[in-house]
Amino acid sequence: MWIDRNYENEFMETINNFISMLNGPIWGIGMLILILGSGIYFTIRLKGFQFVRFKDMWKRILDKSDSEAGVSSFASFCTTMAMRVGTGNVAGVAVAIYAGGPGALFWMIIAGVFNSAVCFVECTLSTLYKTKIDGQYRSGGAYCAERGLGWKRYGTLFATVFAVGCACFMPAAATYTICDGFHNAMHIPMWVTALVVAIVMSIVILGGIKRISTVASYVVPFMTGIYLLTAIIIVCINITEVPSLLSNVLHSAFGMDAIFGGTIGIAIQQGIKRGTFSSASGMGEAMPTAAAAETSHPVKQGLANAAGVWLDTVIVCSASGLMILMTDCFNTAGGYIGQGCPEMAQLAAAGIEGGVIYVQYACRSVMGNIAPLFIAIMLALFSFTCLISYYYEAETACLYLFQGEGKAKLRKIVTKIMQIGMPILIFIWGNIESGLAWNLSDLTLGSCTWINMVIILSLSPKAFILYKDYVKQMKEGKDPYYNPNEMCWDGVDADMWREINKERIELDNIRNEDING
Repeated sequence: MWIDRNYENEFMETINNFISMLNGPIWGIGMLILILGSGIYFTIRLKGFQFVRFKDMWKRILDKSDSEAGVSSFASFCTTMAMRVGTGNVAGVAVAIYAGGPGALFWMIIAGVFNSAVCFVECTLSTLYKTKIDGQYRSGGAYCAERGLGWKRYGTLFATVFAVGCACFMPAAATYTICDGFHNAMHIPMWVTALVVAIVMSIVILGGIKRISTVASYVVPFMTGIYLLTAIIIVCINITEVPSLLSNVLHSAFGMDAIFGGTIGIAIQQGIKRGTFSSASGMGEAMPTAAAAETSHPVKQGLANAAGVWLDTVIVCSASGLMILMTDCFNTAGGYIGQGCPEMAQLAAAGIEGGVIYVQYACRSVMGNIAPLFIAIMLALFSFTCLISYYYEAETACLYLFQGEGKAKLRKIVTKIMQIGMPILIFIWGNIESGLAWNLSDLTLGSCTWINMVIILSLSPKAFILYKDYVKQMKEGKDPYYNPNEMCWDGVDADMWREINKERIELDNIRNEDING
């Protein structure tokens, strides 16, 4: 048994090292240029929409109209946020600070601001090219590739990588983080928590997008509000530390603080990497749920999802970072050991590279011994909502691979296999080593981002045209809607859009007849 265990550890370490090697070039300088460069480019072409239309972004979230085919913009937003406000906002921030120093938080925020433009473009395009499959709206990067660009084989490639990634590998970090949180707080065996998560997951996903969005609509606002309130309390208690904290973050961000042992390159890389992981901008994760919304204009859903990136990366990630840094409950790869609690030295000696435990100790400094359990519960909610969102994204990609009128029965079989298989995988991921969990998730995220961004950049001019149309209607005092009779492209389901906006189109036709008559 001892030999078997050693062999198993060596085997897992070999796999982890191989995946880590693959992540090197995927998350290298090319990724930084691709995401940050695209975000800056989109921001310029859209004339700084995330600032100019800041109020409008948040307004679009509150639309609660739905239909048999789609969910409300609010439910879609919450389902998307279920994916965003999760593992990356807590454990991901801690990992970034460990690897890149406090300055990584600065670059996460910068990444969030520009990633919102990337998210706007991809969600606007996904909504434009959505179609109905088995009576429900479906779309995503693969659909945009085929319908918008005529790249069916490329769409098949993306759908395959995306489906396998979201169903099999992306859940790894989220599941491990839930189990690790309860293990740290209450010493509950990892396999027990993993089993509970798998069972609850099965119950939720069996209800389809309606049940998934309903669960997200209740859980996401509650968990986000409670978590932010906790962060505000910690900031207020440590308010005198704010000036020195900001100084440390800025100096570290530009590699000017040797005490943390980080360089500007590492800080930027970790900040953008974890910022992208947190927001999933460019990967295509937000596209399926954005398209599921019942909305009158693609730009409306693009704006709602752009606001989600601000909430996720700029606000919630900042909250986690402030809690960790203000209480000095963090270590860095460069050799810095926090003085906020004695456990930091123990973690450094054990070689633990960040994770949820940093946030748990940070909250303990204010909340006492109940903090680890509190954070474990918050993180369980955060990460579980990630898991149900991953399922819907994987399901949508699979349905693309089996689309067609004669394949309805096959789609049902594939869906059932996923509803059974994904909870089983989740149970397995709850029992693996954390480094492997994060590396698997990073590999999936990075691979999908490279493939998806080719689609988004190629179709982005259409998003710019739609945005101009939206702004024009807003200036005319209208509630913007998309009219395929006036503006359409090959691959757009014009009949579906005419059905969605039937009353608006008819009303405008009557008005035009009165004016011309």
